[in-house]
Amino acid sequence: MNDTTAMDDNMTMSETQTMAGDTETTYDYDVVADPSDTYTEIFQNANDPQEYDEMFDDIDDTEKYDVMTLVRRNPNLTTFVKLIEKADLVNDLQRVDRFTLFVPTNEAFAKVPKEKLEMLLMPDNKAQLMQVLQAHVLPTEVSSLQLEDNSRIQMTDDSYIPVETDMNGTVITVGGAQIVRNDIEAANGTIHVIDNVILPSEDTREDDVIGY
Repeated sequence: MNDTTAMDDNMTMSETQTMAGDTETTYDYDVVADPSDTYTEIFQNANDPQEYDEMFDDIDDTEKYDVMTLVRRNPNLTTFVKLIEKADLVNDLQRVDRFTLFVPTNEAFAKVPKEKLEMLLMPDNKAQLMQVLQAHVLPTEVSSLQLEDNSRIQMTDDSYIPVETDMNGTVITVGGAQIVRNDIEAANGTIHVIDNVILPSEDTREDDVIGY
């Protein structure tokens, strides 16, 4: 594995982050109602109706479908779909040749403190919502077997996602989120379903960074 985070030959992960702006993540505390009612819908859909080990079992060949088509078809992932659409990131994902998507479940988003989620959903904070969602996208395919204990996945020059596994490698956490359904292969990438929302850490140490 090399140390690049290239989305393709001409785009790096750092460049994709600039779609959301290069400024530090700050929130606009001038609270206004979310006109799309996404906030309300998230907490109305706070439960995952399908068992994790049954997710995507109703699809005979997942590799016939692209990543976002598969995500849309699962009832546990409706919040992620709505937020990706709200942040206008669907087309950006479709431009990527092969990628890995860590998808939080509906319950995962319901764990986010309500005041923080409310801030992210405000129209003026769209850039911050994009940054949070982009932390769940890796610009290349990574299987669960490639996720090593006590390592870090580098996202940009100054942000990373820590990876931890148990002794048997059967329990994997990425950015504090446990993978609950792994290695769903799509036509254009791989899906790992996670039980929390990932927030990248800063101050990357070069000696334990995985550059996918």
